[in-house]
Amino acid sequence: MPTPPGSAADALARALSVSLGRQSGRGVVVENIAGAGSLVGTQQLARAPKDGLVLGVVSSNHTIIPGIFKNAPFDAIADFEPIAMIGSLPMMLVASNNVGASTAAELVKLAKSRSTTLAEGLVTGSVYQIASEVFKEQAGIATNRIFYKGSAQITNDLLAGILDIAFVSAQGAAPHIAAGKLKAIAVNTPTRTGIAPQVPTLAESGFPKFDVDAWLAIVSPAGIPTDSAAARRREIEAALAQPEMKKALQMQGIQLRRMTPAQMVEFMKAEVVRNEQVIQRVGVKVD
Repeated sequence: MPTPPGSAADALARALSVSLGRQSGRGVVVENIAGAGSLVGTQQLARAPKDGLVLGVVSSNHTIIPGIFKNAPFDAIADFEPIAMIGSLPMMLVASNNVGASTAAELVKLAKSRSTTLAEGLVTGSVYQIASEVFKEQAGIATNRIFYKGSAQITNDLLAGILDIAFVSAQGAAPHIAAGKLKAIAVNTPTRTGIAPQVPTLAESGFPKFDVDAWLAIVSPAGIPTDSAAARRREIEAALAQPEMKKALQMQGIQLRRMTPAQMVEFMKAEVVRNEQVIQRVGVKVD
């Protein structure tokens, strides 16, 4: 797990580990190895034994790494075997209650009018940073960017009023929105998400060209035995079909996406190209 405990991907991995353990007949241990926008843990996954028993949950961050870390110690495509695409995970643009804006239009107007720029929390080198930079590019605004290693501290600082805005996991933000502790501005998904149906999409909010997607997939080191890869795929598909996993996915707002291994490879190649273009255009970098 190349992200910290408490992340959306980590929550999925822990829920899946129970169901996958039942399907495979093996104990499944989740090991978090976070750092450098998932670079550290992903590097360890690439170097793991090729026995078909070491899997990794990767996210959109996986296809952002090549555009940010020019000397990354692995190839995001060639060094990994695609096992299963899980699906898309909704992101939400949220604001502290101290911010005098409740919609995207109001937020943009505020950002353009106030003398002090909005303080924004960003997870370095992540899909949240890509989402932020694309939104700001389309809105024509700038922020005071404050970088964090994980989204949990960003949420804490939003609640404390230290930060003004951030893109975060919709699942993680939903309880705070419901409790009136944060303002929900918009979600990134094409349609509204079931975990916060009252929150408009960015397309509804005047940003029809916003198309940054957050997704989760399972991969292994490249070169594992063909029969092992096939077995893991069958086990994961069976695990995802279990009632407890369907409930866990629903609670996180994850929209399942089915892809063959070949389709996963082509999808991730396209994501690498698209992310590199965004990174070069808006100047995303690891500070």
